[in-house]
Amino acid sequence: MVKSYQSLTCETAKHIKLIMADVDGTLNTGGDQVSPAVSDAIYQLQKNDIAVGLVSGRTDPMLRSMAMDLKIGGPLIAENGAVARLTPHGNLVDLGYSRQPALKGLEKLKACYPGRIWEREDNRDRMIDLVFRADGITPEEIKKCVGDAQVLDSTYILHIMQNGIAKGKTLMRLLGQMDGAAIGPDEVLVIGDSMTDLSTFKLFPESVLVPNPNIPEADRIILRNTASYISDHEAGEGFVEVALHIIHERT
Repeated sequence: MVKSYQSLTCETAKHIKLIMADVDGTLNTGGDQVSPAVSDAIYQLQKNDIAVGLVSGRTDPMLRSMAMDLKIGGPLIAENGAVARLTPHGNLVDLGYSRQPALKGLEKLKACYPGRIWEREDNRDRMIDLVFRADGITPEEIKKCVGDAQVLDSTYILHIMQNGIAKGKTLMRLLGQMDGAAIGPDEVLVIGDSMTDLSTFKLFPESVLVPNPNIPEADRIILRNTASYISDHEAGEGFVEVALHIIHERT
């Protein structure tokens, strides 16, 4: 059973070197801005020698812009693990993924359900995955139609991409490439709110679920059974309370 974030011990807090946070539903409830409290919490974490990075379904340009605004220096993982940089100013890491499965899968969906699939404008900025909305089509029907591709639901939008791509898998790959002292999986805290974050919860022993009321109950149960800890509050406020607890436990 998932534990309260308040049970995260002093020993664990002092062991953390990197926090990787999802954006939508974790740092904010959508939109391009985070609250002053979230911004200050990130500043305080980095002041206490904890690097902060972003791991999101958003595009790389969107994450870079947010990282610059927040003065974040940690890794950026975009498109749910499909695109990554070791730092906001660094080059893209060659992960070896292809956009073709997403393009083919979306074509199949449009053929299966004419007039019921809508792409979002930011697909022009996406390198590997594609995002879309579906009118009255069940997840099971979508997955059956797309064939050799995976579909993820962030609760904000549907993502389609090559099989095998996952946030947690990409983050694990990045740890061995980071400059300076090596960071182990047990020195990373991951924070997220939805099924797109499940792979990080599975691969990293220190994980925090930020409750999201928009997620189906069945998915909430899975997330609660996988994450190590859970915050009391939802997006933004949940991140802040976890960050402040970690800082307090380190002092």
